[in-house]
Amino acid sequence: MIERLFVMNGHLYTALLGCGLLARWAWPGSEAVLGLLHAGLLLLILTPVTRVVVACARYLRAGDRGSAAMTLAILAVIAFSAWAGAQ
Repeated sequence: MIERLFVMNGHLYTALLGCGLLARWAWPGSEAVLGLLHAGLLLLILTPVTRVVVACARYLRAGDRGSAAMTLAILAVIAFSAWAGAQ
């Protein structure tokens, strides 16, 4: 079920980016076009973060604390990278 959600997410951000690029070509400078592109990029960026969070939850549910700690460390690296990139 989670895999279907990620596939649908992939289709959604691909559609948003594709429509945004086509709209940018048709209506350059439009703010609505930038909204489509930003929404597509946000979904694209959040997909790996969501995968790590889901993996951590699955490990915790299965009682695998070592793998859960590893995925939390990966999430911390992603968060630090995002914070450092924003500075």
